[in-house]
Amino acid sequence: MKLNSTQTIETERLLLRKYTLNDSEDMYNNWAKYEECFKYLPWDPCTSINEAEERVNRWVELYKENIFYQWGIELKENKEIIGFINLHNVDEDNFSAETTYILSPKFWNKGIMTEAVRAVLEFGFESIGLNRISADFYYGNDYSQKVLLKNNMIYEGTFREKYFKSGRFYDSIQYAVLKKDWKQK
Repeated sequence: MKLNSTQTIETERLLLRKYTLNDSEDMYNNWAKYEECFKYLPWDPCTSINEAEERVNRWVELYKENIFYQWGIELKENKEIIGFINLHNVDEDNFSAETTYILSPKFWNKGIMTEAVRAVLEFGFESIGLNRISADFYYGNDYSQKVLLKNNMIYEGTFREKYFKSGRFYDSIQYAVLKKDWKQK
């Protein structure tokens, strides 16, 4: 494996790049303050621009580590940060990682997240040398399931009551793709 940290990735409509300290306002206004963006994730939205700044500051510090992979999703047409995507839990011994993502509700159902996931999977397999990339989501997140299916990910199972949020337990649905399956796309 070649751990090379977050690199800029360009797609047809997107620029996936490192967050900068100047991205806090876009992050907060476009996705981080919206409950619907976090409905199927174990975290809560930011309650203030200051909280968004704290998160971005933490990410900027983590870029110094060669194993931190987190991209801001910048829409080329307006140069705004409209979401994030990452590779996390990178396991060097087993050549695997997980991905998580969030997108501004204004850009849902436009194929943007499918495009971003495709680019990050390609980066993980081709640039890092991963063999397996997985993603999980709360049961009921049909949109995320569609994104993963469009990227050749295969259902692997349901983790019963894996997450606890807002006073209740949620099942988690696991999908994954192997490099050999990715190459057959």
